[in-house]
Amino acid sequence: MGWFSREFVPDVVFEAVIADGVIRPAYTDDDGVLWIEDDDEDLWVVVDGAIVDGVIYDAHVDDDGRIWIDMDD
Repeated sequence: MGWFSREFVPDVVFEAVIADGVIRPAYTDDDGVLWIEDDDEDLWVVVDGAIVDGVIYDAHVDDDGRIWIDMDD
């Protein structure tokens, strides 16, 4: 698992997350908090994957809003 924050900047950039079976464009801010690009301000989803370099990995978001991507597979 890995998480993104200002202190640790990996060489991994993800293009999107998979939430409730739907691929959504997303990014993390300077604090490592995940932001999903969507016009719906009331969007509530459960992230279960992330797309990195075209590959889908298992992922989840912790209570602080940070995304954890399992790239061990």
